[in-house]
Amino acid sequence: MRLINNISKEFWNEFVANQDEPAILQSYEWGELKALHGWEPLRLAVEDDNKVVAAISILKRKLPYVKLNLFYAPRGPIVDFQNTQALDFFLAEIKKVAKKHNAILLKIDPQVKESEPCTVKSVQNVLKEKGFVVCKKQIQPRSTFILDITKAPAELLKSFEEKTRYNIRLAAKKGVVVKELSTDDGVEVFYKIYQETCKRDNFLIHPLKYYQNIKKLLVDHGLANIFIAYLNDEPIAGVYTFKFGSRLWYMYGASLSKHRNVMPNHALHWHIIQWAKEKGLKDYDLFGIPSNPSEKHPLWGVYRFKKGFNGELVKYIGAYDLVYNPLLYKIIDKGINFYKACISLLKKGKISDSLEE
Repeated sequence: MRLINNISKEFWNEFVANQDEPAILQSYEWGELKALHGWEPLRLAVEDDNKVVAAISILKRKLPYVKLNLFYAPRGPIVDFQNTQALDFFLAEIKKVAKKHNAILLKIDPQVKESEPCTVKSVQNVLKEKGFVVCKKQIQPRSTFILDITKAPAELLKSFEEKTRYNIRLAAKKGVVVKELSTDDGVEVFYKIYQETCKRDNFLIHPLKYYQNIKKLLVDHGLANIFIAYLNDEPIAGVYTFKFGSRLWYMYGASLSKHRNVMPNHALHWHIIQWAKEKGLKDYDLFGIPSNPSEKHPLWGVYRFKKGFNGELVKYIGAYDLVYNPLLYKIIDKGINFYKACISLLKKGKISDSLEE
């Protein structure tokens, strides 16, 4: 086995995209996007007999005022957790890199299903044996609905909940039209709607530049698209989708309050599903629902909307930390959580977490 860290974009993406669970957040372009917003991507892979057996795209974040860093691998690593030899070698090499970069921890949230069939032991037990600890806070949504879009359109529509089918028909009857607008104008149109959505639903969004960079690094490279819903030529809702391998993700959605009664979001997703089928994609990840939904959860409305498409409920194993410096980890982890709580209180007027279990 040997570690390789000088990997071409094409080679990297081919390996990551061809997994059973392709992870867009482990793509080369996602690392390049985050590099424009305070992170440094580090890509490591392990070869065994000239075949890649493990890979991880790590985002390095410098901590303020100290010469220390955090390592985070969104939806990574990609490795067979039952292959003890490869995993041990991989973790040992990552630890060497962490030492070189003064990283106090490696945070992971691999795209591994909670119900993943295992030949020997669960992935959760493997991680525990390797020294990982369960994180109380999630970075990425742990649960989602994934819709199989290989079925015929009529069969797909029939599989949706009755209310969802009704709303799709209602949107068409009211004259809602959906168009792809994967352009600079599309970014501007989407962001204006997104700003209103953010104020209405009381959540935080990135600045406009972030979505412009998504356009430059993902949309322009065929990994993302922008769709806008119109009523009488007025843009009233929008969606950013990501695509990688055989999968499409619903990543960002926005809608105006005054036209929500014409169900533009239902029109958008039905259009997107049919568009994805024409592109030969196999499934649509609605990306992010409460793991334990209840009417009191801040994402209850989002959960009900996504549930209506009757996709497969998927729960991933969640976030884990591999701690390299236990003392500093305790201090900094508490500090970060306190900082996030303060920011939430100042900007939203409450301490809340939309990813809370």
